[in-house]
Amino acid sequence: MTEELSAPPPLPDTGVANTPASNEWYYVANGARQGPMTAQTIRDLLTKKQIETSTQVWRKGMPEWELLRESDLRDLVAAEPPPVSSRHGNGYVWTLALLPLVIGVIEAVVSASNQDAAVRSLALGIPYHPSRGLPFQVPLVVNALLGWLDDRRLQQAGYGSRTTRVTAVLLAPVYLFLRAKRLKQRPYYAVAWIISMIAGFLIYASVEG
Repeated sequence: MTEELSAPPPLPDTGVANTPASNEWYYVANGARQGPMTAQTIRDLLTKKQIETSTQVWRKGMPEWELLRESDLRDLVAAEPPPVSSRHGNGYVWTLALLPLVIGVIEAVVSASNQDAAVRSLALGIPYHPSRGLPFQVPLVVNALLGWLDDRRLQQAGYGSRTTRVTAVLLAPVYLFLRAKRLKQRPYYAVAWIISMIAGFLIYASVEG
């Protein structure tokens, strides 16, 4: 029979020795022990998204740290919404994933048009004025807008975080991987973005070459 513990399993602690009561909880944040605190405080932290259902927790009587969603606090997350369905409402993220391919095709069309125009101008002896492709700001703005809109939808569903909010605007591929992890889905969109980027580059390079 396992003997009840009077202190949490070893972790970098606050430097203060505690002998917690059975209703006092600890959790792990950035590798350090936080607490003690009541279950209600844990609930508040969870509601504010300051901790996750995957956060490790412990109280007196537990032989080791457990994930919050698998501990005696599991009832606190029973009302959490299920992952967003991958079958609907993913228009923003699919557009974001395929955007590099779209940009590559547009640039390739502009380049091909310039080459045709150059040949015609040379044949007719008239000045040649090449068309310009998309300003580099356009893909950046569109990426940021799509990422923000998709992350906003996740926020409304209760799955957003500060990290996804920042990466959604600044780092699309990183955001897509974090999004998949957050929703417990396979990273289809992130893989699609990588393939889209490669395909778009190859299409543009084939025209330029």
